[in-house]
Amino acid sequence: MKNIYNITEYLPVRFNGTLKQQQDRDMCFNFKDGILSATVKDAFLKKVEEITKGEKVGWTICFIPASTSDKTKRRFSKLATAFSEVGYSVNENAIFNEYDTESGHINGKSSNPISAFGFDKNAVNGKKVILIDDIITRGTTFNMTADKLEELGALSVTGLFLAKTINPDWSPRTTYYGNDYEPDFDDNEPEDYYEPEETYDNYNGSYAQDVEGWSDQDIDDVLDGDPEAYWNID
Repeated sequence: MKNIYNITEYLPVRFNGTLKQQQDRDMCFNFKDGILSATVKDAFLKKVEEITKGEKVGWTICFIPASTSDKTKRRFSKLATAFSEVGYSVNENAIFNEYDTESGHINGKSSNPISAFGFDKNAVNGKKVILIDDIITRGTTFNMTADKLEELGALSVTGLFLAKTINPDWSPRTTYYGNDYEPDFDDNEPEDYYEPEETYDNYNGSYAQDVEGWSDQDIDDVLDGDPEAYWNID
């Protein structure tokens, strides 16, 4: 069982949130755009210190790529520098974009969300890895990336995310990972598992709906109505 931690929560735009939830949402958007506030930087540094118990030897910090190499660099370079400045081993290229997936429609791509990722075995072999990304929702990309890192010799992989998506319309079972939880989705759930009833009408022609089988509600809730954002989800 992999440990997964998050700093705050992300409420999708379609829901009216409290002032704090709106502020957290804006913080997530800013982080995605490469704006690293002092609050976010300090929160990441504090959480990593907690995870490593203050030890730096044997650990390395890596990042889950965004949909393009430019976005990956913009999103994580400042945070990588912040970790380096306090003595952590950071490898921004341990996982990298082999190609960009900005326009991810039905174009023959594999449904494997890490198919566009390249991996540097030497960067993780024999290391305890902290794998960082912005938002975790279902955890698919994280789990597949973590499995690949362990296959390449990582001793362990711990996930650290700025935020975990919450959705008032969901009532899923929860699987616990360390101090946090990730919704446990199962294709064999009864029809009333989700509320409201799922439809598949509004995003025909998108990869997320036609290939991956995401409902209108999934795309509205998780991707804020943008099926293209499938390529940058965890």
